[in-house]
Amino acid sequence: MTSATIAQIPVFIINLDSSPERFVHAEQQLQALGIQPQRFRGVYGKDLSPAEVDACYDKSANLQYFRRSLSPGEIGCYLSHRGVWQLMVEQNIEVAIVLEDDIDVDARFADALAQISRLSGWDHIKLSDDRDTPAFARKALDNGFELVNFKRVPNCATGYAMSLSGAKKLLQRDKFFRPVDLDLQFGAELDLQLFSLLPYTIWPSTKFDSVINQISGGSRKGDTTALRNLKYRLQVAWQRWRYISGNLSKINNLI
Repeated sequence: MTSATIAQIPVFIINLDSSPERFVHAEQQLQALGIQPQRFRGVYGKDLSPAEVDACYDKSANLQYFRRSLSPGEIGCYLSHRGVWQLMVEQNIEVAIVLEDDIDVDARFADALAQISRLSGWDHIKLSDDRDTPAFARKALDNGFELVNFKRVPNCATGYAMSLSGAKKLLQRDKFFRPVDLDLQFGAELDLQLFSLLPYTIWPSTKFDSVINQISGGSRKGDTTALRNLKYRLQVAWQRWRYISGNLSKINNLI
């Protein structure tokens, strides 16, 4: 991908019709930084018909490659993110910021956008991680920012930058079988060049509860078994041993 200017980077906030207060909370923070986000209508998983679920969710691959079945909330969440990626492809959007609506925005978010606008050679850049996952290697950028890659990819999809090339790679799968945040940990399956921009500038807000937890009744254990869980853990361990999330040597910083 090529670099983009800040003005060319749309900021999408995924938001359910039932949660307007979440969008307002995120929108006001971004507007205070001179950024006008666009609302992207989220998918409420429990509203999906069985046919709609079957059209997007691969139950057999889920059984083979994940530790439990996905909840309606997780299916809706994945469809919401995929909807933004599909919009990027349809409208030929070179770079987009994708935010969930239960966020707090750091004052340096606009500076983070400026860094992203100068970079090329990436597919996905995380702007948030609620567990402070250790980086594998680092590339220094301007104004105290760093681009980092991982052996253990953060499982947070709260906020990220997506390139058009990354959207196309992720849409290669007709159906999904893991939660969207965990699926990104397996980006090497699609040659996804994934990084994080530090310091993080998007944070999960403590003001709101997780919509996915609300939809699933607070539990996502599902139909997991000890054997299925072990199989998945071995897949994760193999992924972390064999792959690095992104090649920093291919990143170009166009100042």
